[in-house]
Amino acid sequence: MAEPRQSGSVRCVIVTPEQTSLDTRARSVTLPLFDGQRGVGQGHSPFIGRLGAGEVRIVGETGSSADSVRRLFVEGGFVEVGHNEVTVITQRAVPAEKIDAAEARAELERVTGSRATGDEAIDAKLRAEDAARALVRTAGRGR
Repeated sequence: MAEPRQSGSVRCVIVTPEQTSLDTRARSVTLPLFDGQRGVGQGHSPFIGRLGAGEVRIVGETGSSADSVRRLFVEGGFVEVGHNEVTVITQRAVPAEKIDAAEARAELERVTGSRATGDEAIDAKLRAEDAARALVRTAGRGR
């Protein structure tokens, strides 16, 4: 039997090793999976996915006005979706409005300008570049 629809929302919880960064209700949540973005709303099919570095976009229950949209940068981790709940487990979660755009661009330049030798070092550098680019993009949207 289908689960009754209650408020048209999902619970979104974002957890880091240090704290629960966010615990809120939302109409929808957009996630940066390692292979692309995925949106989740009420009644979404359960899944577990691997996160990439990027922006989690949370549209609040009140509507789609700019005031009800929250954006957070996450750097990898995992997401579990089920029973109208989205749980994000990540090493780093930063609200977009708290990201210093100049500092993010400087980090991107530093990582891009660094050298890497060997397969493992090159892979690590590429992952760091992707994360730095995603941080810059999220900082630009956080205003």
